Amino acid sequence: MALTRDKIVNAALALLEREGMQGISMRKLAQELDAGAATLYWHVGDKEQLLGLMLDRIVGENEVPDPDPEHWREQVKDLARATRKLLKSRRDAAQLSMGRIPAGPNALPVLERYLAVLAAAALPAQVIAYAADMFSLYVGAFAYEESMPAPDVEQMRGIFSSLPPEEFPVITGLADELVAGDLDERFEWAIELLVRGLESLREVGDQEGL
Repeated sequence: MALTRDKIVNAALALLEREGMQGISMRKLAQELDAGAATLYWHVGDKEQLLGLMLDRIVGENEVPDPDPEHWREQVKDLARATRKLLKSRRDAAQLSMGRIPAGPNALPVLERYLAVLAAAALPAQVIAYAADMFSLYVGAFAYEESMPAPDVEQMRGIFSSLPPEEFPVITGLADELVAGDLDERFEWAIELLVRGLESLREVGDQEGL
């Protein structure tokens, strides 16, 4: 069967699932496909372009609803939740998303619909653009942190509470609060905060020149 770009991306995603980002190389992928490295370069360019194609495929799996001006707040939060779930569903997908802007044929329709949801909130144009970027950065970074070994919460609480209160009165006073809540609680709190921020810009954006 002839080698195609789609076949290469499929193999790369399977390799990502098995070995993670550290296992992705053009040489290893060529071996997986029983092809020469030069053939891969001809189809997908270099490794960075391949990673972009992989991210494009993953982002394209995100489902975005039709814009609903009456329910834009919940739609924005649901999109953040869905993106987090998607990035967690594939090994190292969050790491793959770091520093890369998905702008391929699968991701662009998702972006179009995502921007349409924000536009339905009657936000100023620049706020829509910045908000889409902000949510993408936050959710990607959050999902990436989730993929790392979890910190020892009790150890951190002990460090904070054992500090000299005369030198660190605020940290010691908030020792419990600084480590409170699980990841789901913290994520929900953050996206609620971000949506409330958009609400305020929706009301004053034009006057502020945003």
